[in-house]
Amino acid sequence: MVLICDLTLGNINMWLALLKNPLTKLVAEKTIGAVTHKLKKDAIIKEREIENAKNVDIQSLKSSDNSLKDEWLVIVFSLIFIGHFVPILQDAMERGWQILGTANDYFWIVILTIVGGSFGSSGITKFIKKKK
Repeated sequence: MVLICDLTLGNINMWLALLKNPLTKLVAEKTIGAVTHKLKKDAIIKEREIENAKNVDIQSLKSSDNSLKDEWLVIVFSLIFIGHFVPILQDAMERGWQILGTANDYFWIVILTIVGGSFGSSGITKFIKKKK
C-alpha cells in the first residue's frame, strides 16, 4: 500500500487553517501544559524520594549510636574465629561445624538476617556500588 501525499495549494491552505484554528491551539496548549506539569511533578517526587532516603540513613546511624549489638557480634564472631586456632578448642570447633552442617536453611536465614540487620544491608550495598 502506497500513501500519496498531495501537496497542492488547497491542501496546504487546509493544514494552515487547521493550525490557526482556536480549538487546535487549545488542544496543543493543554497537551503541552499537561506534559510540562507531569515532568515537574516527577522531578518533585524524585527529589522527595532522595531526601527521604537520606533521612532514613541518618536515622539508622543515629539509632545505632547507642547500641552495642554491633560490638557484641564482632566479639562473638572474633572469638569463634580465634577458637579455631586454640589447640584445646579445635576438637570442639570441628564438632560444632559438623553440627552446623546439618542445620536447617532457616537457621542460616535467621543468622544472616541478624548480622545483616546489625551491620546494615544498605551499607553493604553502598560499599558494593562504590567498588564498581
